[in-house]
Amino acid sequence: MQKTAVAHLVDRSTRRRLLVEPRWGSGFEALLALRMLNGGVSLDAAQESTAARLPSTVLRAVSRLKTPSGDQWSALLGIAAEVASPCDVGRLLSRISGMQPLEVKLAMLGFQRLTHDPESGADEAVFRAAAGGDRSAGSTLVRRAEIKGHGAEVKPIVRIPAGELVSLVTDAIRDLPPDRYLQEPQAVALLERNAEKTKRLLEGFGDADAVIRRLTFGAEYQPEPGISRVLLIPTLVHRPWTLIDSHGHTKLFCYPARLENELTAPDETLIAIYRALGEGTRLRILRRLAAGTATVGRISEELDLAKSTVHEHLLSLRAAGLVRLVAGGFDLQPELPDLNWMLKEFLGLEMRRRCESCSTHLEPDSVAFICSYECTFCASCAALLNGTCPNCQGELAQRPRRARSATRRPNLPARHSGAR
Repeated sequence: MQKTAVAHLVDRSTRRRLLVEPRWGSGFEALLALRMLNGGVSLDAAQESTAARLPSTVLRAVSRLKTPSGDQWSALLGIAAEVASPCDVGRLLSRISGMQPLEVKLAMLGFQRLTHDPESGADEAVFRAAAGGDRSAGSTLVRRAEIKGHGAEVKPIVRIPAGELVSLVTDAIRDLPPDRYLQEPQAVALLERNAEKTKRLLEGFGDADAVIRRLTFGAEYQPEPGISRVLLIPTLVHRPWTLIDSHGHTKLFCYPARLENELTAPDETLIAIYRALGEGTRLRILRRLAAGTATVGRISEELDLAKSTVHEHLLSLRAAGLVRLVAGGFDLQPELPDLNWMLKEFLGLEMRRRCESCSTHLEPDSVAFICSYECTFCASCAALLNGTCPNCQGELAQRPRRARSATRRPNLPARHSGAR
């Protein structure tokens, strides 16, 4: 008998590693504030009144670059992302001033965003000619943008010469009053603490998708062709909205930063997970889904439960990030949360493994210095900081060392009273 031919597959492709890291700084906040002024979001009456009293350079930029979505300012976030944190306003201005005006105009036209979108039909020659002042190319670019539904975002930029556009933008960023984008007390330090918390989440979860969902309150992100880096940028001025944008090979998530009381409060995800696991029926449903995908009806039949009961429990499990809805029913999330790490992180029992200044790896038994909020620095950086935490201005003290073999908190002996 002739053997059936078997198809053999040799896959020599490689998946590009996705680098996910936080970025922060007042430069991002200034750009997001300008985006809001330029049409990115609706302003209330008080904000409109304040906006009318802005410096003339800012009002001029707002007037000439007014668009429905403020996309030209969003495009500059990609330039800010190329600056190491903290990307303050001074560093952002230096970066823009050091670029060729044509490149800045290309960025504001959305060139870096569209050329990496396979469905955009972007033509680099047309973009460059339009940015250089070619009227015919500019008209072509506007027509193509109108077909895609964003002609109003492109038209104001096309009309302004590149050098004049850079002056318009840099003057607006420089003269925008800081209280327009640093509205919270100690805003810069608060943004840094948010970025540090994100860094710890990425190290603890090991699952960038789960961290993105958590920071953005539910935004799902699937890695895209051509994207090799994801930047997570906390923002106070743009709360409560999340802004997602692209710049070349980089995806940017400007997510709502947590306020001081929110940073120290128990995480809602932690509460939701323990609440979801604190009920026997939900645990039975989880065990059933561990065996494979199942519909509400199938679970109801196998576990002898009413469909309404199963549906209610699945809602709780889904809200906690433990199960997901897929074709054919429900199944477990591919990456279940590490409850031990989450609880340790909240209780302050998880020793941070990197210096917050130079990113040197710190083992539990190595010398490190911490403040009262457990911001952690290596010995060299602590010396350069003169023993003062740059975040809270508190004292840096040497952290107690922990043996590498200690994987759990030891049982402590009972305390004895003074009575004998």
